[in-house]
Amino acid sequence: MPAYKGGWIQDFMVALVFMTRLPLQPAFTFDIRALKSACRAFALVGLVVGGITGTVYILGAFVGLPLVVAALIAIAAQMIVTGALHEDAIADVADGFGGGADKEKKLAIMRDSRVGTYGVVALIVIIGLKVAAISGVSDPLLGFAILVVAAVVSRGLIPWALYVLPSARSDGLGHGAGRPEFMAPLVSTIMSVLIAVLVLGPQIGAIALLAGIIGACVTGLIAKRQIGGQTGDVLGAIQQISEICILIACVGAVG
Repeated sequence: MPAYKGGWIQDFMVALVFMTRLPLQPAFTFDIRALKSACRAFALVGLVVGGITGTVYILGAFVGLPLVVAALIAIAAQMIVTGALHEDAIADVADGFGGGADKEKKLAIMRDSRVGTYGVVALIVIIGLKVAAISGVSDPLLGFAILVVAAVVSRGLIPWALYVLPSARSDGLGHGAGRPEFMAPLVSTIMSVLIAVLVLGPQIGAIALLAGIIGACVTGLIAKRQIGGQTGDVLGAIQQISEICILIACVGAVG
C-alpha cells in the first residue's frame, strides 16, 4: 500500500470510513497508521453521526411519537450508522475489566468476540441512560442540538487518549495507529469547542465540554490502572462514557 499522504479531505475520509458504516466510496482503503493523522477529523465525523442521530430524533418527535420512543429509535439509528463500533468496545472493556484477574487476562477477555455478563449489563445501562437523558428534554430541537454536540465532543476527545495514553498491547488498533502529533488532538479540540459553543451557546457548550473531558479522563485513568494504557476498545469506551456524561450534564443544565 502506498504511503499515506494525508490532507484534510483524505483524513476526513479515513476517519469517516473507520468510524461509520456509511456506504461512501466502498473501494476506499487505508492503512491503520493513517489514523495517526486522520484522528484530527474525528470531531467532524461526530458532526455527521450526531446530525443523522438528531435528525431521526426530530422526525420521530415531529410525527407524534413519544419522546422516549423517538430517542430510542434515534440511538438505534446511531448504532446502525456506526456499526455499534463504540458500544461493542465498551462491552468488551466491561467484560475485561470486570472479569479479568490481571492485565493479561483482562486483555485476553477484551479480545474475545463473545459478550459476557458485564458487557450485557454495560450495554443496557448505556443505552438506557442515553434514551432517558434525551427524552428528558422537552424541546426536540434542543434535544437535536445536544445529540450533535455529544457526538462531536466525545469523538473529538479520542485523539487525546491516543496522544496521552501508551498502548497496552504490542499489536491492535491502539498500537497500530501510533501516537499522533500534538496538533492532531489540539485541532480536534478546537473544532469541538467551536461546534459546542455555536450549537448550544457558551454556557451549555462549556458544560458539555467539561462533562466530556471529565468522562474521558476518568475512563482513561481507569484504563491506565487496569491494563496500563489504551487499546481500540478503551478508545471506544472513552467515547461512550464521555458521550453519556455530556448528555446527562446538558439535560441537567437545561432541565
